[in-house]
Amino acid sequence: MDRAAAIERDSREIPRLGLGREVQARDRYGRVRGVTADATIPSLGGRTIAITEARRASELATLIGRLGGVAYSAPAVVEVLRRDLGPARAVLDRICAKEVGVVVFMTGVGTRALLDLATQAGRRDDLLHALTALTVVARGPKPVGVLREAGVHIDVVPSEPTSEGVLDALASSNLRGRIVAVQLYGDENRALVDGLTARGARVLEIPLYEWALPDDQTILIQLVHDLIAGRIDVIAFTSSPQVRHLVLVAEREGRRDALVAGLRDRVVVAAIGPVCAATLREYGVTPHIQPEKGTMGALVHAIARHGTVPSRP
Repeated sequence: MDRAAAIERDSREIPRLGLGREVQARDRYGRVRGVTADATIPSLGGRTIAITEARRASELATLIGRLGGVAYSAPAVVEVLRRDLGPARAVLDRICAKEVGVVVFMTGVGTRALLDLATQAGRRDDLLHALTALTVVARGPKPVGVLREAGVHIDVVPSEPTSEGVLDALASSNLRGRIVAVQLYGDENRALVDGLTARGARVLEIPLYEWALPDDQTILIQLVHDLIAGRIDVIAFTSSPQVRHLVLVAEREGRRDALVAGLRDRVVVAAIGPVCAATLREYGVTPHIQPEKGTMGALVHAIARHGTVPSRP
């Protein structure tokens, strides 16, 4: 599935009754302005939606535009290869030794990083051979693409590209006593690891990269000021590092307290997943919106249904 197909998949979660012509343009901040000619339900009504997502920023902006919103894209994270790859090499060795029964690939970047690590260690052929004898899970279209490019068979692709989707897809599998290797993506994934452990699996985490602040933080600084000034209607966070990084940028600007106050009182806050929501609460911010499904389509749909006035669930 290519990126266009992924966008279309998420779009199907948004009711398209009455949606007609669509016009999009970008302003000097790279914000996508979408106007629907005949949008009945739901509609973002021209609201400005700040997004701090990096990997799928363009997809999320497209979905916002399709519902008549203005996407203000300010990526708060970049993927950086970890300096210490020793733990990842240790898991690679166990996969190659055929000790592992299931490998879960969560992202395209992480999948490619593991293949590159195996190549550097002179074990790429060993890894590819080992993968033929175990259960390969690919969370979404990006790891699917990388694995297919490498000639790796894929046994499981969840219907929902989320941690919950992975757990659902493995619901009928007997994991008791089996070793399951999970490729992490920048942060620990307690929901997935704990879910697998609860089913009797012995989980090995593969830490390959981590989240860092972008070198150029101009747009993030601008977002801090725009949010404090009330020029943002909704801000959507899809991971906890995005929250921490935005607060860090505000702190460096001497505006941390003003930012937190703005998040509490002036803007609708949306968060995907319990970990992201918990991070917001650490700063005294309770998210207004937490979609039941952890997908981009569900997030945008929930924002459209929420309305314009901040109100707590």
